[in-house]
Amino acid sequence: MDRLRAAILSMTALLATVGCTGPVPKSPTAGRTAPLSPAAPAVRLVEEDSADLHLWVSNQSFADDPVVLTVSIDGTEIVDRHFAVEHQHNWVLFPVQVPPGRHVVRVVSGTGVEIQKTFTMPEAERQYAAVDYGNAVDEGGRHVNWLIRSTPIAFA
Repeated sequence: MDRLRAAILSMTALLATVGCTGPVPKSPTAGRTAPLSPAAPAVRLVEEDSADLHLWVSNQSFADDPVVLTVSIDGTEIVDRHFAVEHQHNWVLFPVQVPPGRHVVRVVSGTGVEIQKTFTMPEAERQYAAVDYGNAVDEGGRHVNWLIRSTPIAFA
């Protein structure tokens, strides 16, 4: 019995160690699969190649580094995390499934800035969107920008 208990403890320790040393996901959806349930939300994070919307999010403020940004579409939270400015080249991709039609995006920052915009997803065309947070003293302070288009967004 002691041998069995020791073997179980060794296996548990091994599994815990292997689970803790695995690769770090490169995107927020790495390792996730889209829900298969018919009750799955219409708007949700999916694998990059299945996304209707490639949503890029960035903190562009050296003054507010890091900043928490929460992004929801039609009330479904897609993003809720800290974003570091990292020389203003830290754009994080969130691949999203969004059905065709009119939608509402809402962005809230941890500093209290909030925007809400509407956009329309076409029937069979991928869209590309960017949310960036800024805090420019000479441009009126804290703000959030929203951009959506039908072609990929080039970041400098």
